[in-house]
Amino acid sequence: MFIHQIKKLRMKKGLKQKELADYLHVSVSTVGMWEQGRNEPDVKRLEELADFFEVTVDYLLGRETTIPTQQKTIEDTIQKLEEVTEQLKHIFRDQQ
Repeated sequence: MFIHQIKKLRMKKGLKQKELADYLHVSVSTVGMWEQGRNEPDVKRLEELADFFEVTVDYLLGRETTIPTQQKTIEDTIQKLEEVTEQLKHIFRDQQ
């Protein structure tokens, strides 16, 4: 799963392998091997990747299917809709 996640996240940010490699202070071939499934990053690099892409390590490893930032946005939107709904109920109740 990691090989799919890392490449997808890198491409979503519009980064080349070299740019990601430079950020992580690893070689381009290291990033390439991660994306090909020929090698895997150590725990320190996994944490750096998760921080860089603003996801969890579980997401990188394929243990979560939703990017946490997307889930948070969805939850925030639902909460705001519920608040607006309550406000509208009060407004209509007061008008009657």
